[in-house]
Amino acid sequence: MSEEALTGQSSAESEADDAPWAPSEAYGFYVVGVLMLAYMFSFIDRVLLSLVIDPIRADLGLSETQISLLIGFAFAAFYTLLGLPFGRWVDTRGRRNLIALGIALWSLATVACGLANSFWRLFAARMAVGVGEATLSPAAYSIIPDYFSPQKLGLAMGVYYCGVTLGGGLAMLVGGVVVQWAAAAAPVLPVVGQVEAWKVPFFIVGFPGLLVALLVLLTVREPPRRLEKSGAASAAPPVREVIAYVWENRGAYGPVFAGFSAVVIGGYAFNVWGPAYFMRVHGYDPAEVGVIFALALGVFGTLGVLSGGVISDWISRSGKLDAPIRVSMWGAIIQAPLFVGAYLSPSPIVAAVLFIVAMYFGSVYGGLQAAAVQSMTPNRMRGQVAALYLTIANMVGLGLAPTWTAWMTENLFGGPQGIGKSLALTTAIAVTTGVVLMALALKPAAKRIAALR
Repeated sequence: MSEEALTGQSSAESEADDAPWAPSEAYGFYVVGVLMLAYMFSFIDRVLLSLVIDPIRADLGLSETQISLLIGFAFAAFYTLLGLPFGRWVDTRGRRNLIALGIALWSLATVACGLANSFWRLFAARMAVGVGEATLSPAAYSIIPDYFSPQKLGLAMGVYYCGVTLGGGLAMLVGGVVVQWAAAAAPVLPVVGQVEAWKVPFFIVGFPGLLVALLVLLTVREPPRRLEKSGAASAAPPVREVIAYVWENRGAYGPVFAGFSAVVIGGYAFNVWGPAYFMRVHGYDPAEVGVIFALALGVFGTLGVLSGGVISDWISRSGKLDAPIRVSMWGAIIQAPLFVGAYLSPSPIVAAVLFIVAMYFGSVYGGLQAAAVQSMTPNRMRGQVAALYLTIANMVGLGLAPTWTAWMTENLFGGPQGIGKSLALTTAIAVTTGVVLMALALKPAAKRIAALR
């Protein structure tokens, strides 16, 4: 497909980068595909550590709590701290360049994880991964709605969020195979020399991320920002005005932010501790766990995300403005008993099957959280409001879920073999809370969306 066909502009128009242009829907989906690829690498880099928890514990002599800090707090600290500044950047400057810079940074930081030989060096590398990844979603949440009408936003955001399901599935599948191969082969890498098996996947997924950064820089073009309801494009407001706007409309934003964040806790719990659960309690090896997660996240999770977007857009066309929240709520209602059953089942097969099916419903809300937040928000605030939501969701999800689950495992359920009970309790409490809050969000969110259309 030619560049002209993709972008919907002539070659003469493309010479003037600042000239107004109207992106075609085909080019919009191309950009969403590129951003999905970036998100896929982002999530691979983010969750890869989960697959090698026990080898890292043994090599570096770490406790469950230290591991949880590496996976959760080290990443979340800078991811959340820099969310609002990057959101401000998104609303006032170019989004493409920020995305490319962030991809390059987190890719190099992932390589640094493979070079770390102590807790604090690995901690610092994980913080750098968080800094890089803090750029992507605020920018994507802002740029994608400028390519699509509100009636197609659910599907577009769903395609973007498939980066999580495809990235998570690929990380576990490839990572599991690579770890087992490295353990047997003891490879000697150029420059680095011989390294521990758990370090090899970080090199394999880190360096290709630089090519994704180059792809964004060379093929993604900034779309014009969509006009506000008044018909004019307003200037990006300062952070204090954005926070004041969210506070003024807290009846809508409060339950939406809190409801989705509660469900995120359950998601991060299984992303972090799910592989360890299947290996410790049911005796699966890393490659087998990789297959389970590839099916759960890569296949069923992706279908769930896309189904959620399609169903939400269909319901939205019938006039129900709260469709993204409504569909997410029902997905959460169905997923909770399936996940709890998977974590408490004494049968390895039953646990795996329940987990795989649960991932379909557990992924439905993926792109819809972004669609809900962006539909409630004026265009020129979208980057900052997205960053505010992501700050809260990730501080709660990444900051709380891994460490809280680890604490319960060590202090309530007798140590490493009690991880299934910890996961079941975390999921039951978090998802139930999320459902209640989403139900409370339906009417005020619909009212806020209607006010902007």
